[in-house]
Amino acid sequence: MIILGIDPGSQITGYGFISAQGFSLRWLESGVLRPKRGAPLPDRLRELYDGLAALLDQRHPDVVALEECFMGRHARAALVLGHARGALMVAALARDIPLAEYAPRLVKQAATGVGGAGKHQMQAMVPRLLAGAPAEVGPDEADALAVAICHAHRQVTAATDAGAHPARGRSHD
Repeated sequence: MIILGIDPGSQITGYGFISAQGFSLRWLESGVLRPKRGAPLPDRLRELYDGLAALLDQRHPDVVALEECFMGRHARAALVLGHARGALMVAALARDIPLAEYAPRLVKQAATGVGGAGKHQMQAMVPRLLAGAPAEVGPDEADALAVAICHAHRQVTAATDAGAHPARGRSHD
């Protein structure tokens, strides 16, 4: 399964593609989308949509996993982030790619074991969890890859809970 993890943002959106087969996770590609700084919001949203659409058309992931909105103190920032998430979601949905969403705390816990992990902890742990990953990744890439890792872990857990072994399918007891 190819999973695209996204750490959405209106200024910088991190993305990370991983391959997941049971408990085996492999880094495929990661980076950031950076809309033109200072551009009007509609133009930045279009750039995010177009950038993600190009990545989706190149890699054809099986699922897109997004980090949910973090509600901070600034309502306007949360609103703008919501717009960015919407543009990214539409790019995936227009291609009939399923979406999954995960809370930031759950993503951090999946990657580091600690729901309140900081950016440096994420950057340190994520490359260790992915075969073939570069030794250093930027903070937005690390967050996006952690979202993909979180989805992979949830899929393995769901398969195990359903009585299937993630690498072999259903058991025939």
